[in-house]
Amino acid sequence: MWTADWWWKTQAIIPVILGSDKTILSTLSGDKSAWPVYLSIGNLSKAKQRSVKSNGLILIGLLPRCPNGPKINTIKIAYQESMATILRPLEEPAKSGIKVLCADSRTRHAYSWIATFLADYPEQCNITGVKYGWYPHCEIDPD
Repeated sequence: MWTADWWWKTQAIIPVILGSDKTILSTLSGDKSAWPVYLSIGNLSKAKQRSVKSNGLILIGLLPRCPNGPKINTIKIAYQESMATILRPLEEPAKSGIKVLCADSRTRHAYSWIATFLADYPEQCNITGVKYGWYPHCEIDPD
């Protein structure tokens, strides 16, 4: 499947850009927060992606913050399962493709792929399951 011939026949990839950042929802008490998940298409110009009127960036999910008390693994598992549920509609277009009407009025067979996930360090730890604030310590003296 990943040969040069396959890429030449395909030629229509829809790069999907995802983004998430923890957001405070309550301005009075400041204790209500959530993770909004945004989606954009990578072949849009930066001006279109950033413009409010063009709908270049859409909200596809709003993940609530887990209440205080559960173990950190529980929070990571809940985050990952929620993201899997939100992104499930992208599985079929990534595997078998979809028909897309292009700007030149031709219909092409395109595949959607997640190109990148933009997130800061805490969200990246939740996505990958890495322990937050931990780094490996080298036991060998640098000298």
